[in-house]
Amino acid sequence: MPLHGLREIARDPYTAVHHDPTQQLVFIWRSSLPYPSIEELEQSFRRIEQAIGIISRPRSLLLVDARDAPMRNDDGFEVTFGQAHARLFQGFKRAAVILRSAIGVLQVGRLSRGYVTPVRTFTRPEDALLHLGVRVDLTQIKSP
Repeated sequence: MPLHGLREIARDPYTAVHHDPTQQLVFIWRSSLPYPSIEELEQSFRRIEQAIGIISRPRSLLLVDARDAPMRNDDGFEVTFGQAHARLFQGFKRAAVILRSAIGVLQVGRLSRGYVTPVRTFTRPEDALLHLGVRVDLTQIKSP
């Protein structure tokens, strides 16, 4: 399956951000590298926001592949992550997150309660792609 028009638009040690204007898809891949500090978490989310700033969210879809993201649930992290995550997802037409485990699904579900844009969580990539109505070969994405 081809990558269609999926192009990398930003990268840091924690994430790679891709955009496919044809499918109106923003795709974010999260690496396995833990954020060493709350400040680094905030900076990473700011870089993502800057990269997707010119994309029309009401017409676009958001897919986040967080299967490799390390689990973390300390209070300081969850508060900061929850706020940054809510800002990131706000305004998209539809959004989906791919997670490795049921625990990850529960954590994202808990953190995303009350978001303006409902976030659907999946453990199977093909289900997330079907939900969004897009075709992407996720195996072709290079890790950050």
